Amino acid sequence: MSAQAASATSFSPHEHATTGGIVVTTGLDHNEPTDPANAGWRLSRRDLFRLGAMAAAAVGGVGALEITSRMPHTTTVDPLSNTTQVPSLCQMCTTACGIIGHIANGRLVKITGNRLDPNSQGAVCGKGVAGPSVLYDPFRLLYPLKRVGERGSGRWRRISWDEAYDEIAGRLREIRERGRPEEFAFQQGRNRSTDIISRFLNAYGTPSQFNHRALCSSNRRAAIATTIGESDWDLGDFEHSNYVLNFGCNWAEAHQGHIPVAIRMMRARQNGAKLVTFETRLSNTAALSDEWFCVKPGTDGLIALAMANVICRENLWDRPWLEAWSNYPPDKIAEYVAQYTPAYAERESGVPATTIERIAREFAAAAPRCTTICNRGSQSHRNGYYNDRAITMLNALVGNMGKRGGWCWHPQSAWDKKAIPEPNPIPPKPTTRSIIAEAKDWPLANAFGSQMKVAEVIYLWIKERRQKVSALMTYNADTAWSWPEAHLVREVLRDETLIPFHVCIDVMYSETAHLADIILPWTTYLERWDIDARPPQGLVDYVGLRQPVVAPRGQSKDVRDIFPELARRVGGGMEKYFPWRTTEEYLEEYFRPVPGGFAAMRTRGIWIDPAKKPRYEPHTKPLTADQLAGATEDPHTGIIYKGADSKTGQPAAIGIRVGGVARRGFLTPSRKVEIHSDFIVNKGKAAGREVNPLPVYDPIVSHQRDFPDGQLIMTSYKINVHNAHRTMQSKWLQEISHTNPALLNRATAGKLGIRDGDWIELTSFRPRDAAVPMGDGSKLGTLRTRCASPKAFTRW
Repeated sequence: MSAQAASATSFSPHEHATTGGIVVTTGLDHNEPTDPANAGWRLSRRDLFRLGAMAAAAVGGVGALEITSRMPHTTTVDPLSNTTQVPSLCQMCTTACGIIGHIANGRLVKITGNRLDPNSQGAVCGKGVAGPSVLYDPFRLLYPLKRVGERGSGRWRRISWDEAYDEIAGRLREIRERGRPEEFAFQQGRNRSTDIISRFLNAYGTPSQFNHRALCSSNRRAAIATTIGESDWDLGDFEHSNYVLNFGCNWAEAHQGHIPVAIRMMRARQNGAKLVTFETRLSNTAALSDEWFCVKPGTDGLIALAMANVICRENLWDRPWLEAWSNYPPDKIAEYVAQYTPAYAERESGVPATTIERIAREFAAAAPRCTTICNRGSQSHRNGYYNDRAITMLNALVGNMGKRGGWCWHPQSAWDKKAIPEPNPIPPKPTTRSIIAEAKDWPLANAFGSQMKVAEVIYLWIKERRQKVSALMTYNADTAWSWPEAHLVREVLRDETLIPFHVCIDVMYSETAHLADIILPWTTYLERWDIDARPPQGLVDYVGLRQPVVAPRGQSKDVRDIFPELARRVGGGMEKYFPWRTTEEYLEEYFRPVPGGFAAMRTRGIWIDPAKKPRYEPHTKPLTADQLAGATEDPHTGIIYKGADSKTGQPAAIGIRVGGVARRGFLTPSRKVEIHSDFIVNKGKAAGREVNPLPVYDPIVSHQRDFPDGQLIMTSYKINVHNAHRTMQSKWLQEISHTNPALLNRATAGKLGIRDGDWIELTSFRPRDAAVPMGDGSKLGTLRTRCASPKAFTRW
């Protein structure tokens, strides 16, 4: 039930050569007979297999040839293994665990965990261990390439970095100088270099920048932001919890906080905590649970509302906490959820009403040491936003928010940027408008900040010519392969009247790179610098350093080298925001506030302030006398104001008086937990859309019908050794899992005459939903795969 299936892979030349003679730069031989001035060169499927065989035979020597004096010097020596150890941060998934690279004779030989990382605590998963297989992949991009044939023909010639910089800078300069910076669009995937990329895009002046968050966690983040006013991940204090309700989160294999969450969840299990899981698949997480219920997709929120019904009806709630901290009176909550009976939830979800009632009582009895955890199983649906609002409300009802063992969050999300600010000069935010970035058709797309954009619609809107795009840069995002409407992406990228110039920055050749005009070879995470951290599971912010464990292979470069140089060549004032000559010089300045500075970060890899303690109940923090000086207080609401909001010009709320004490409160408009949100209602009205102020069960339209001709509801999932399209280039991980079978209920399989291992053809259809773009139920695509039919599946 994740946003992307395990089969959403990136381009692999030896697997997808059916596209016809795809050309890649392999890096097998750094003296390839390639003349940059020639008309182009091309590799066939036979060439790729031949070169792959050569790589297998020569892989040991390739690494040795690539070592130069640029290797990092801040290291320690392991006397037992005779390796040099370099601390860094993993990027094989979004969790960014601290790692140690072990270097022997200039070559990375293994990866282990960094015990100083407060999140992962020295653990590392299979994906992290497989990092060397990506670093030394024989088909990596190692040199800049320029298209010489038709776009998508696979014909390239190698060019120098100077040639690449000059052409890209010239194109961008022309767009900027004619006053249309928004016509430069930037599509990123997983970006862990946000400081340098935001600096470049802001200096250029384009607001047309997009990420993949709507495919990942937008519904979840928006639900949390609506309720408490701030958002990244909910950080259940699992280690100290006695009861965990899991709605569609496969934390044992594929959660955003994978290893850190799994560590703490298993400690909770060892301490006797009960774990109840609602999930459509018998995942490893379901298998580790005390109870597992196979639910109909998209009904998680209804189950939560039915539990809320029981908790309110039987007075199992924490009424004093609600009266102090909820913006909606307890009695009104009870009156509202009365419509969501356990019997109704049973009819829709398949979970027995008596079971829903029992679990609701158990959850409330464990408060405040109880919590929920959700992820794509609950939120990656058309109704996911409402589902997760309902689940979040459960925590408010029992008063566990911010409590030890309860449902927690951290105000800074990652490291405290007030303690470690970005070095000056900092460019201003863009002032031009971008139709495709504002996504006005989607009222909550940018309601909670620029990181909540709906990037998945931009290719449709570019095709419809809602906004002119003169240049597109794609970075670590294989949208032409892994986007839901990938065929539409390919159609738009191929059309030079829609996108006249396309630059792709990535480690590997992909379907998206195949449709570029210039490809820039990006370093792997094992060859580059970054400032990084993830939401702290221990509720104390920290900061980590990703540093090269070996020198970059070939001529690959990091974006921290690419964007400052592009800024200098574009000019027009952009260059003043990049006064540092090297990345190391920039990081020296950045880490100046850290004890020991950049040198200490290079040695340890992680810094956490030893004076800080876990931030439980941050909303209760009293305001200081300095904060209250000059402030005003609304006598009706108790909200305390000081100064003006920089965006709206309205008085800025800094806290609220609760129980006679001026406190920080929640960061919502009411400074309380918003069970009822006027904010989202108003956002909806501005876009001509109706958004419900309360959590509701909004049945998925496409699921509310009889399915003709053997049509079924398909859910997707991830496994523990793959991460969307970004790990499929790893030979080591492919050896563990290189197939993607369709899991089919045995009863359904029997009716269709399908047995385990049979080849089947799957046809997908767009949803039948007028509120969804192209929601006409039309056929989308087909694929052939093998079938597996686990015994535990229900009819769903």
